[in-house]
Amino acid sequence: MKKKLACYFNLIFFSFMTMVSSVAMANNASYTPTPEITAQIASNPQIIHEKLVSSMNKLLENPASLSITLTPYNDKETSLGKFQKVVVHTSRGKVDNLFLHQANIEFEDVQLDTTKLIVEEKIDPVVMSNINMDVIIKESDLNLFLDAKSKSIKVDHPKIVLNKGKMELSGSTKYGMVKVEFWATGGLEVKDKREIWFHASRMKVNRMAMPRSFIGIIVKKINPVLNLDKFPFKLNLDAINISDNEMHFTSYRKGSKNSQ
Repeated sequence: MKKKLACYFNLIFFSFMTMVSSVAMANNASYTPTPEITAQIASNPQIIHEKLVSSMNKLLENPASLSITLTPYNDKETSLGKFQKVVVHTSRGKVDNLFLHQANIEFEDVQLDTTKLIVEEKIDPVVMSNINMDVIIKESDLNLFLDAKSKSIKVDHPKIVLNKGKMELSGSTKYGMVKVEFWATGGLEVKDKREIWFHASRMKVNRMAMPRSFIGIIVKKINPVLNLDKFPFKLNLDAINISDNEMHFTSYRKGSKNSQ
């Protein structure tokens, strides 16, 4: 059961980060815009916005709403893919079969790879100062996601209940040769800006309350439920808040800004 619970958590939180991981990679100071693409943008600056919208629609599988706001420096910098700020607001986008109820992403002092954007419709910020992300996930969407993943994580009837400040987990799985039902409740905590820890206050196996020592053994095997060092795109978790029926988390990345 220990391994199953760890996998159970990791699949959920990995999906939280997949969207940003897909559109932003490490800085690349050697990037030089293609002259032909630069000239095309200069003659039609609106193409940047059009391609960003098209790219995000593909990435999020046609979300219910999507808006992208660009704050330019000047026409010359726009033709090079450089912007003071790029802000993305979206609702009901989907990543790896997980619906993001709301997602807001803000790129500051960014330069986009204009060739990839115009030719391939791929978003790749090659230079940026900061990235801020704010995401809301609904309990119902988490459970749909887990139901679809139940076979791969080998947990039957997985279920999450989100209440103010706490999370409840339940399901059934094999523990050795025996099929057991488990239930746990506790909270999530950001540790060192890099990890998410689950703190179980209570746990039951086959409806029997487990002593604190047993809970400690299980939690020790689970934590950290997520380590951001595993992801190619480095973000620092700021906060995770659990309210009734939804989870809200924020993250950020401080990049290395090149001279404009």
